[in-house]
Amino acid sequence: MAKPTLKGLPTELLILILLKIHDLATLKSIVLSSPIFHQAYLPVRQGALYGIVKDQWGVLLADAITATRSRGLLFSSHKHEAIALLDTWRRREEISTLASTSSNRIDEPGSLEEIFHLLYLHKVFHFFLDDYAKNIRRPPWMGSDQWETSVIPIELSQTEKHRLLRALCRLQTYEHIFGYPERQNGNGWLDNNWNRKPKSSSSMPPHEEAYRVFFGPMPPWEYHEMACVWTYFTAMFDPIYKEMTAGLHDLMEEHMNKDDCHYQFFEFLPDEVMPFWGNLETLQSLENLPDRSRSLATMGPESVYRLLHGTPLIRRDMVMLNALEDELSNFPPVWMSEEERLPFLYPADRYAVRDYEQFWSTLPSSEQPNLGWKKLYLLPMSDIPVETLEDVVDLQSGDEGTWCWGVAIFDDERLTAWKAPLLQYRSGQLPESPV
Repeated sequence: MAKPTLKGLPTELLILILLKIHDLATLKSIVLSSPIFHQAYLPVRQGALYGIVKDQWGVLLADAITATRSRGLLFSSHKHEAIALLDTWRRREEISTLASTSSNRIDEPGSLEEIFHLLYLHKVFHFFLDDYAKNIRRPPWMGSDQWETSVIPIELSQTEKHRLLRALCRLQTYEHIFGYPERQNGNGWLDNNWNRKPKSSSSMPPHEEAYRVFFGPMPPWEYHEMACVWTYFTAMFDPIYKEMTAGLHDLMEEHMNKDDCHYQFFEFLPDEVMPFWGNLETLQSLENLPDRSRSLATMGPESVYRLLHGTPLIRRDMVMLNALEDELSNFPPVWMSEEERLPFLYPADRYAVRDYEQFWSTLPSSEQPNLGWKKLYLLPMSDIPVETLEDVVDLQSGDEGTWCWGVAIFDDERLTAWKAPLLQYRSGQLPESPV
């Protein structure tokens, strides 16, 4: 009897095998292992990779696709397209139910290019998941010895990973639509000054409109998840600042005389070594780099990832061109009053009920607020006989002192085990760091 070979298998069976593989590394190994498999793979490449993407992202696929499709949709110049995309995103469940074959769906990638970008996003975001578990800032009430020997690296639960991935997707979308476009060189750049445009007679103020279309459809704890990840980003740049400061001092000493009146000014360096000095013009200005970390964090996860993984020269130029004064950072949107943030919009309006805690108990853990958020941002008022969530939620509080240790990220069991002094935070009595 002849020994069975791959050549003897029908192409249909090879295709079925390929479509059952939901791991990118395995698929790559099999496709490259044999010309027979490679030939069978080519006509079904998009379907095979879609299966992997769907398995990787799960219920967050629509958020990841929104982050992908929002590229280039600056709110200042592509407002209508951006609003249309965000409207499709917030109505994703409705569209999925009513129009399973609609071209408007946002829970299925529309092209091979989108699939490739979703695979890349998954790689980038999982880098941050791993790093968050290792390098999240120590809570101030916990001693450094305990933190370093007994806590980190943290083994994140599936719910904690879900919260982090959701926040990363939404930070990326926010940056694409409302952030400043990343500046690549010193020859000019795009603006996204949507907040400076005058209010028209038929519309709400620009800042309110932007908040409503993006944050309005999400429950308030998901905004705080984003803020926790954004604050984590702000603490990542100190090694880069130290590296580039040393490099620029060396560059100045090598090419300029300290007695020169122009010493300190980057624009007087020889053209072949002059950095893109953009927002940082002198050696002295480098001393204020830590005051610019918010603007770098607001570049979004993809840009932060490239900044962290670039060469020293790339890192230097990215910081020189994109590090703005912190007050110019447009995240978090602290300029909004509580009245401007309400009411919740669909689908977040489903949370605006009286028995909100009972309603939460019927939801998956990833759709509920955690203990940290509930203790800090729910403020029941005895003078309101029947309270809905909109009556009792504090929409204006929140600061980097709680976001930095993941107040909205970690599971109830973890915060309880850590003995997080949530009531102290709520009363404004910040815990003292142990000696």
